[in-house]
Amino acid sequence: MKSEVFRFLYFLLLLSCISSFVSEFHTKDKSYLYADSGMTVTSTQEKDFIFSYFQFWESLIFESGGKTENGETVYSHIANRFFSTFHLAIFSLLFGSILAFLLSLAATYYRSGVFYDIVSFSSNLILSTPIFIVAILLLIVFFYRLEIFPPGGYEPGNTYYVVLPGIALGSRIYARMSLYLLPEIRKEAESKYVQLLQTRSYPWSHIVGKEIFLKVLPVALILLVLDFGSLLSGAMVVEEIFFFPGIGKTLYYSIKSMDTKLLATLLMYSGILFYVLNRIGFYLQRFFSGGI
Repeated sequence: MKSEVFRFLYFLLLLSCISSFVSEFHTKDKSYLYADSGMTVTSTQEKDFIFSYFQFWESLIFESGGKTENGETVYSHIANRFFSTFHLAIFSLLFGSILAFLLSLAATYYRSGVFYDIVSFSSNLILSTPIFIVAILLLIVFFYRLEIFPPGGYEPGNTYYVVLPGIALGSRIYARMSLYLLPEIRKEAESKYVQLLQTRSYPWSHIVGKEIFLKVLPVALILLVLDFGSLLSGAMVVEEIFFFPGIGKTLYYSIKSMDTKLLATLLMYSGILFYVLNRIGFYLQRFFSGGI
């Protein structure tokens, strides 16, 4: 436990230095923002890195992250967008993982090589296709042609608005998960244990739906935890296409507007999130392998 605390503190120190440096370096010269308006002179302040670093921690601890360029506190700005991102992440994770498990188990249940190849091909096709193309195709089909779902936006708690961006993000979870599950499920189906169950007249549906499913579930859960971390950090491209008010769109806005405090805090948020969920994945792996 003590080593884990020191590991986190060491990571936090490095992350805060990088976040402070990157945000200050990126926003050092804002003069080009005024090029179209004809303004050529802007006031800039050269700040020492140490001074900027301590100022960054002061704003994090005592000033709710400081103020954004719009005058809103950084913490409230991020908090207002966290729920929508969380909602989108949960939908994407459930859509992708459930679809991957259903199709992968179905390919084994029906003992269909063609079905297996179709799932494998679709997964490779999705991963080789840029996500913005998937998002645009979803808009064309479900909004423009069928007029079923809205083109974007968000209403708190309304899943109707997260379906299209959720499918776009969830499709990649489905693809990654399927490429892991297909060979693992096939290997388990050909194992001596499954052959023993068959000789004892266990129903094939029970073997596939329970025995094989429980065998591949632990590692799949670890992969889902890691995917969840990336989703909670925001998906800039998808959120921008669907003008979804989430963390990813906020990160894009902070980079575009050169909002120092918002960008630095978002980098800290993303880094800590990735660290915590990766460590959870690590301990889950040790737990399932009998290490703890």
